[in-house]
Amino acid sequence: MSTKRLILSPQDRGGIGKSFVATLLYDYLMDAKVKLKTFDLDHANSTFKRLVPEAEFIHTDVDAHKLAVLDRLVSALETVDTVLVDNRATGGSKLLEYIKDSRLTDLQKALEFDLVFVVIAVDDRDAISQAADVLDDYGKRVSWLVVKNYRDSTELKMFDESDTRKRLRDFGAIEVEVPCLSEITKNRLQMLNLTVGNGRFSEKLHILDQSRCVRFHAYMQNQFDKARKLIAP
Repeated sequence: MSTKRLILSPQDRGGIGKSFVATLLYDYLMDAKVKLKTFDLDHANSTFKRLVPEAEFIHTDVDAHKLAVLDRLVSALETVDTVLVDNRATGGSKLLEYIKDSRLTDLQKALEFDLVFVVIAVDDRDAISQAADVLDDYGKRVSWLVVKNYRDSTELKMFDESDTRKRLRDFGAIEVEVPCLSEITKNRLQMLNLTVGNGRFSEKLHILDQSRCVRFHAYMQNQFDKARKLIAP
């Protein structure tokens, strides 16, 4: 793989955990001392920027001919090793339109970076269908990280048995799992604008919440270690 990464989620489906997964990736990459730049494309909520204040905001609710504003994602790779992007609900199509218009997949070698698509796997037909559509278009042209989000259930039978999962594996996708974090703790982290990693040490949180963050963070470190070569230069 190249020495640099552009990591983003191309799915349009909202409410599947894209922002939460982005913060977990942020925690992992920061702990790994990766030279990182972050962007938030969610003009409606900006959840990621609230939790990661240094993230730059880019407004993408614009006409197609103005999507070149996303050149900032690529330009940032001139000074950092990894760019992490949190996309908004219904924003995946804008990102894909930009990637197609700029021929970004064809420029990976020239620009010395790898494009990593993060697929959030949940038992939702629309989310799985969207992943399948993106897979049809990009296949081996990008790298794939599948994040199985168990926040709503203990199994993902629909996804596990889907042809989409099989095809992702055929294209070399690496799978990691996100377990369910206590709803109380997660809500408190949201209220205090803290990532799980920062929640481990925050005196604003009760020691029980801190303890849950310690356990959860350690689990995710082990999970993302499986994909280290994919997401960390």
